[in-house]
Formats: sequence, C-alpha cells, structure tokens
Amino acid sequence: MEAFKFSLNRVRNYKSQVLDKEKKVLGALQRQRNDMLERIDALEHFRAQKAAEIAEKQKKGATMNELMQYDFLIENARGQILAAREELKKLEAAVEAQRQIVLSIYQEKTGMDKLEEKQAEEYRVLEAKATENEIMQVISNKLAGGGDDSEAGIA
Repeated sequence: MEAFKFSLNRVRNYKSQVLDKEKKVLGALQRQRNDMLERIDALEHFRAQKAAEIAEKQKKGATMNELMQYDFLIENARGQILAAREELKKLEAAVEAQRQIVLSIYQEKTGMDKLEEKQAEEYRVLEAKATENEIMQVISNKLAGGGDDSEAGIA
C-alpha cells in the first residue's frame, strides 16, 4: 500500500499563506487604531492642561489677548479630538472587517486540517485491514501447505 498523501495539501498551504498575510494586515490596522487612541489621549490631556492654565490665568488676571490665545488652543484641540474620534471609528470598522476575513480564512484552513485528519484515519484503517488480510493470506497458505514447519512463508 502506498504512503498517505493529502490531496489538498497545496490548497491548504495556500490558505496558510493567505491567512498569514491577512493576519499581518489585521496587526497593522490594530497598531493604527492603538496609535489613534494614544493621539486622542494626548490631545485630551493637552486640552485639559490648557483649560487648567486658562482658569489659573483668569484668577490672576490675564489680558483678553492671552485668554483668546488659550481659547484658540482649546478649540483647536477639541476639533482635532473630534476628527481623531471619527478616524478611530473608521479604523475600528476596518479592524472588525479584517478580523472577519481572518476568521473566515482560519475556518477554511481548519476545515482542511480536519479533512486531512479524517482521511489519514481512513487510510490507517485501510492499512490495518490490508495488513490483516496479508497475515490471513500467509496463514491460509501455511495451513493449505499441509503443515510445513518452515517459517520462510511468514514475514
């Protein structure tokens, strides 16, 4: 009996390569999302810091020009935060879409792995039956030979 060979091995290897590529894309998207989260945190911290500074300046008596400069910085940061949150929503949608792609390819590859396991098990069963048939053939030949005591026929 010839050795077991999985007929869909090339397809499974291709799926593995595609899966690896898609995982890298997912990783890049997740890094972009994390970078955007850090940017939002930094902008919010900057905005809070400037708000605290303007409150302190108001207590001490600041000029209208200074207050307007702080107000401009705070509003600018607020606008950047809103834009960054919109970008974050887009990135999160892209991450989720990519996650679904990775999951789909993973499931296809896993299905092929299970198919290979099933075919390998069927092969082992057939191989065991073939071996059993060979042994029975040798025993039948031995008995039909009339009780020859040589062990040359049994391998």
